[in-house]
Order: sequence, then structure tokens, then C-alpha cells
Amino acid sequence: MLKKIKNIIIKIDILLFQKFGFEKKLYFLENMKEAKEIFQLLNLNENSNTINFVGGCVRKAINSEVIDDIDLATTLEPQEVKNKLNKNNIKVIDTGISHGTLTVILNKKKFEITTLRKDVQTDGRHANVQFTKNWEEDALRRDFTINAIYGNIDGNIFDPQNGIADLKIGKIKFIGSTEERIQEDYLRILRYIRFFTQYSKFEHELENIQSIKKNINGLNKVSNERIFDELKKILSLKNIHSLFLNNESRDIITSIFPQFKFYDRLKILSKLNLNAEQRKKYDYKMILALLTVDHTDNFEFFCYKYKTSNKVKNKFQNIFKYYEDLKQKKFFLKNNIKKLLYLTDKDSVKDLLFFAKCISKVVSVSIIDELLEFIVTYKIPKFPVSGNFLKIHGYESGQEMGKKLKLIEEKWIENNFILDEDYLKKSLNKIK
Repeated sequence: MLKKIKNIIIKIDILLFQKFGFEKKLYFLENMKEAKEIFQLLNLNENSNTINFVGGCVRKAINSEVIDDIDLATTLEPQEVKNKLNKNNIKVIDTGISHGTLTVILNKKKFEITTLRKDVQTDGRHANVQFTKNWEEDALRRDFTINAIYGNIDGNIFDPQNGIADLKIGKIKFIGSTEERIQEDYLRILRYIRFFTQYSKFEHELENIQSIKKNINGLNKVSNERIFDELKKILSLKNIHSLFLNNESRDIITSIFPQFKFYDRLKILSKLNLNAEQRKKYDYKMILALLTVDHTDNFEFFCYKYKTSNKVKNKFQNIFKYYEDLKQKKFFLKNNIKKLLYLTDKDSVKDLLFFAKCISKVVSVSIIDELLEFIVTYKIPKFPVSGNFLKIHGYESGQEMGKKLKLIEEKWIENNFILDEDYLKKSLNKIK
């Protein structure tokens, strides 16, 4: 009897949502012209609303956060979605069609559209799904209540799991059984840590911690690519330092990533007075460097395991190369910085200085800030001697010319980028 009453309430709830909506809070989403076009085309010739915003974009809109990814849920099956959009020359990509997911690109904006579904069977990595037209069933297979909030193009919200209430009070709740949700997809362990760090105003619930510890080895079934993608989102949190202030969160994240040995550096980072431009420099790559890079090969195993890009590896290698120098006061002399700028580039030297802000004990943050300001306007000098110049003075092309150019350049750098004419004349006389 209670189940019947619940189903009746849910149906009435959905009808009210489709007709009137509950709240208007999705101002950014409902004003996106590309979204309006997709909603209009998919709802065309349908008896009721077939499509809604869902998940992160709704959560962020309600919470007044920056919205990057846009996920849509629809009662239409993938082929129906493709047919309706292709007729109007909208690009559709089969990114995960076996799970009902399509990627739609319109005016360079990307939308992930997934057919409502319920999980039938899963191994913690992949799930066999069954499509449904029931919004409540779709909500039940999602991970957290705060990610099971739906909204239409008019800004009306449907919240079958009371996710808005949990978002407002800062409570991260799994939908249904914590252990079942984790075993459906072990990546949810990391997603839980991300949402807990970002939103929670409570301590961890014992059931969540016990289920995570019991199933943590299940992450071995998840691809390193998916793990690293989720990790990048965690490291991009504005309050990333607080992850390591919570004992349970810290124990979980360091057991998954044992290379995160230097999390105390993030405490120092959190106390720095950074402007908006400086804050951008502490992206996930720099946070990762602060967590892993020292004078050992600690970071190399992490880069190897998670197949990080060459850009990330090169950033880490640059910091590793000068790590011991950062402990010396003379490293921060302006003339030394000039030499580094010539031998590397501005971005590499900035990386060293931003890293040094969180580890240096030999100079103050204000001195590092002065150097960063100096780099902005500093014009890197160009070596004034060329191979053609040596040819004019009787030197022939080859290894000897290369060695001579190198020696003259080294002397020029050592002389603070001033050409020592006496040294050059002596070199030219030797050539003659």
C-alpha cells in the first residue's frame, strides 16, 4: 500500500514539475541559446517534456558556481535523439551509445545527452543498462543526492532525492546503499572525496568510510585514465588543502596515491595572499608538483603509472632539476634569475618561483613576488655573436666553430649578458 502511495506521489510530482516547476534557479542554463535549441528540437511533436538538465550543471547553477560541463537526460532513445538533431544539421557523436550517451556539439559548445536508464548489472567498472522513461528510476541509479537534481529549460527543478536540501546544509549522501553505489562504479570513491571536500559541513559518516575502506581495492578495476581525470577535478578545488586536514579523507587519498608525500605544502599555499592571476598558476599541475616533487624520483612513478602528458612531465622535471638550488639564497638573486630566463623560458622560471613560495625557507614571499613582477617586463637578451660573424673572421663551419660559439656565449652569460670585447678579440686572434 505504501509503495502504491509513493508511486502516485512521484507521478503527481513529475506532472507538477513538467507543468509548473518548483523553483526557478537555473538562470544561466535557461538562457543558453544552444540549450534552448536542443530542448526545442527534442521536444518537438512530443506530448510532454522529454529532456532536462541533470547532475553537475544543475548543482553548480543552484550553487552559483562556474558551469563547465553540461549533461542532459532524455526519455528519447539514442537513435531518436540522433534523428531529430541530424535533421537540423547538428553534430552528434556516438561517445557512449551502448550506455545511451551521445555528445552533441553546437556552436562549439558540448552537451552530453544520455537516455534515462537503470543499471541492470555491473562489475564496478562497466554497467549493462536498460533504458527507461521513468525519471525516478533514472535518479535511483545515480551516485549522490546532489547529482540527482533535474531542471528544464524554463528553470523548473525536479528533485526526487531531495538533493537541494542536502546541498544547502552541506551533506554528501549516497543514493540508497553506499556499498551498492560504490560497487557499481569504484570511481565513486574518488567522487565522494571530491564532493565531501568541496561541499560537506559535517564529518564523514561511519558507513561511508567503512564501505570505502572495504572496497578501495576495487579502484584497481578502474582505468588509470578515468582515475587521473577524476583526480584533476579534485586537485582543482579551491579548498584543496582542506582535503588533507581531514584525517579520514587524507588516509583514503594517500592510500590511493602514496606519492602524495608533501601535502603539508598545501597548508602554506592556503595562507598565501594570492591575487586572481597568481591563483590561476596553482592549477592541478602545480598542486600535483607540490604533492610529489622533491630531490628523489617520487614523481616519476606517478607520471609513469598515470601516463601524464609530456607537458606535465616537463614541468615536474624542471622543478626536480632545480629543487636543491631552491634551498640556496643565491638562487633568488636577480642576475641568477636572468641567466635562468635565458637558458630556459619565462614559464619555466615562474613555475620554479611559484613552487618556491610553498617550500622556501631562505627568502621571503615578498622577494619571490618582486622577482615574478620583474619577469613580466624583462626582455630576454639575444646572443650577439653568430656563426656568420666567426666565418667573416676566418673560422670554418664545423665542430670547432660550435665549441667556440659555446665558449663565447658562456662568457657573455657569465658577464651578465655584456659582450667582453677583449675576450672576443683574443678569440678572433686565435682564429687568425
